[in-house]
Amino acid sequence: MNQIQITLLGGAIVYGLLFAMELIQGHVLWQAIIGIALLAFLAVLPYTKEDHMLHTGEMIAIWICILLFGLYAILKSGGLV
Repeated sequence: MNQIQITLLGGAIVYGLLFAMELIQGHVLWQAIIGIALLAFLAVLPYTKEDHMLHTGEMIAIWICILLFGLYAILKSGGLV
């Protein structure tokens, strides 16, 4: 295991616990469930042996981040956020 994998796994565990606490309290139920699922996917991704699958997963994660940032900018400029 290299340091990037360990760091990613540690961060996923911390954020997974935060999402689990929100899930237990019931404040943001669906966001917590989606967050846990995404964290599990992203934490397992570097442990794959197949390079094509790793590359595809990384590209999906990058484009999701770009599109969500763009959505946030649109909502912020419209005064909705």
